[in-house]
Amino acid sequence: MGRETQNREWQRQPSDSPEGIQAMLNALPAMVGYWDSEMCNRMANDAYIEYFGRTPQELRGVHIRELLGPELFELNLPHIEAALAGEAQLFDQEIQIPAGDLRYTQASYIPDRVGAEVRGFFVLVTDITERRRIEEEVERSRKQLAEAERVAKMGSWEWDIPSGRLTCSEGLYAIYGIAGEDFDGHYEGGSQYVHPDDRSRVEKVMREAVELGAPVDYEYRILRPDGRVRRIHSRAELTADGSGKPLRLTGTVQDVTEVRAAAEVLHQTASDLGRRAAELHALPHRPRREDDLAKLLTARQLEILSLVAEGLSNSQIATRLYLTESTVKWHIGKVLRALGVANRAQAMARYLSTAPR
Repeated sequence: MGRETQNREWQRQPSDSPEGIQAMLNALPAMVGYWDSEMCNRMANDAYIEYFGRTPQELRGVHIRELLGPELFELNLPHIEAALAGEAQLFDQEIQIPAGDLRYTQASYIPDRVGAEVRGFFVLVTDITERRRIEEEVERSRKQLAEAERVAKMGSWEWDIPSGRLTCSEGLYAIYGIAGEDFDGHYEGGSQYVHPDDRSRVEKVMREAVELGAPVDYEYRILRPDGRVRRIHSRAELTADGSGKPLRLTGTVQDVTEVRAAAEVLHQTASDLGRRAAELHALPHRPRREDDLAKLLTARQLEILSLVAEGLSNSQIATRLYLTESTVKWHIGKVLRALGVANRAQAMARYLSTAPR
């Protein structure tokens, strides 16, 4: 029976007749039933058909174990026993309906008391599958946002101006080095983490944002509980009502400590290199060793002289260059005559004197 048909049926029946009451129950989107102290059904509405494929007439007298099945019955049994002991129950549960689909429900068991006796319990079961889907999607999005904030070292916040409440994301708590439960949720509580030297400037910026609607875009330092100082870049915008009354300030923050430190290092390095380049430019030009000696020596003689300057003997030079020792000795003689020196020591001194300092 469709919902529209059920409503028409309810309207035709007297509200205080059994038929009228049943019609009203059938019009409800939730499962409504009554189970006696023996756990047998005494009343059910049409919504049970959608879940269990049983009409209210087919359910009457059926034990709840037969309806739920052994596994689901065992899960529900503590709640059933508690309800029959006079304790109201409210719980969420997964139910696999005969069609095979998995549904999420919220069940309420209400004891039926007559004096001290509990004669049974009323059941109200609401399908919350769509609500659970939305909640899971929200939770998934929250986790994705938290991970993105962690990677980017970012956080977000919203300041409800009339109430003074400040709502912060997990990423912001991580930047400030605090746990969510340690924050009292008030704007004034958040300002205590701003570095004392920057606090008055931050308060001025925030005041102007509220009074003038000026967008927030500035940097400041925070002092974390562990004593570490971090540099923060914050952006925010004001939301006002139709009359211009400030309602809330919503913004993001990013920890730029390492970025700014790297920029300062690069700036300092660039300044040092510029200064050194200027100093070198001011020095008188000194020819390179190769430029000075290459005019007097061949490439092989220059190579041998460099090895002499390293302190190698004739035999070691011969081994290094795959030459005979006599060939090395001949080249050294040529080097001494070309440089106008008398021995190896003077040739070495001449070579080293042309090296750049």
